[in-house]
Amino acid sequence: MKKILFISKYLSTHENGFESRLSVLIRYFRKYNYQVAAITSSNILRREKINKDFFHKKIDKVDYYFLKDRKHYSSYSFWRIISWINFEFRVFTFNYNLISFKPEIIYVSSLSLLTILNGIYLKKKFKAKLVFEMRDIIPFGLYNTGKFSKFNPAIIFLGVIEKLGIYKSDLIISLIPKIRKYLSYRGFKNKKYFASTFPVNKKFFIKKRYDFQLNKKKFNICYAGNFGFDNYLEDLLDLISKLKDKSFEFHFIGNGSQKKILKKKFSYLSCVKFYKHVEYQSLHSILVQMDCLIVSFGFNEKYPLFGYELNKLNNYLMASKPILITGKKENLLDSRGKFTFVTKKNSSLFEKKLLKIKKKYQFFLKIAKLNKKQLLLRNDPKLIFNETVNQLKNV
Repeated sequence: MKKILFISKYLSTHENGFESRLSVLIRYFRKYNYQVAAITSSNILRREKINKDFFHKKIDKVDYYFLKDRKHYSSYSFWRIISWINFEFRVFTFNYNLISFKPEIIYVSSLSLLTILNGIYLKKKFKAKLVFEMRDIIPFGLYNTGKFSKFNPAIIFLGVIEKLGIYKSDLIISLIPKIRKYLSYRGFKNKKYFASTFPVNKKFFIKKRYDFQLNKKKFNICYAGNFGFDNYLEDLLDLISKLKDKSFEFHFIGNGSQKKILKKKFSYLSCVKFYKHVEYQSLHSILVQMDCLIVSFGFNEKYPLFGYELNKLNNYLMASKPILITGKKENLLDSRGKFTFVTKKNSSLFEKKLLKIKKKYQFFLKIAKLNKKQLLLRNDPKLIFNETVNQLKNV
């Protein structure tokens, strides 16, 4: 099957300064003579203004159709929901005669879970196979934070859509390491699945100098990523607030729905600094200046763990710096590397782990370099492409 239509609301190409997982795969499919086209949202475009219903552009000899969408809204806002509905309406009403081939595979990549409904419709329309790439597990990812009830009508509605999508799909590709366990949890024990990961392109990790002021007398620790409910940054900041050692300085980079709340609540901490979102390539130049990087999984034990395959962690690993992780070891596969874990919400344990990294810093730097080497082998784009092709052959 060599004719694939990709549909994803969030699909960034290298022209935007960041190449998403799916755009890497699309480029490889085209390179190896597959007929491919992609439908995505204009939201990810940097410069072009969309005056019509869509904007067409050839990128790496691939037809990309950018459907008109609102550009600015927060992750947990009403406008994000509206943008999801708008995107699905435009996908549903899109003129598919513009595509130069009849798709044999409809490849839907989620975040906006609603897209799978269009995937089901197009599967029937073109008598094609349906591949459902689950980049996140919704609604599980919404209610396991404790911020939403499992019995919330919206959560139940999304759960029905997810189950329908899994049922109607011919293959599940997921960035959830323990996807088999999750599918069983959702009632699907015999579904075809494939646990994949993010391709790493070394070209996007150049040491482009970014003007970032650090106090070199301090041991500088950085969190870079989203400020959402599921990042459990309040737990992390609680631990930081109880530190006795004054040699540590923490830098929080990024945006998200909880940023203003956290910034206000912990404004009294002189050892904590907050910064705005930084572009992908510039971020690397900041991370390499830090002494240590941190990931927060929180300490929620209410629901089962299915693991994480974080693109953010790849950014950290490419910086070759020691990584401290708050949360259980089960959140990551052993193949992701060797890290220092704080598995309990205990300030003394947290401080002890930080002091250990600081004291034996050269030892932890050697581990960080090995982690990077392992990442480049494991997340090689050509390897991920070949694994994906092998899976599609069996659909």
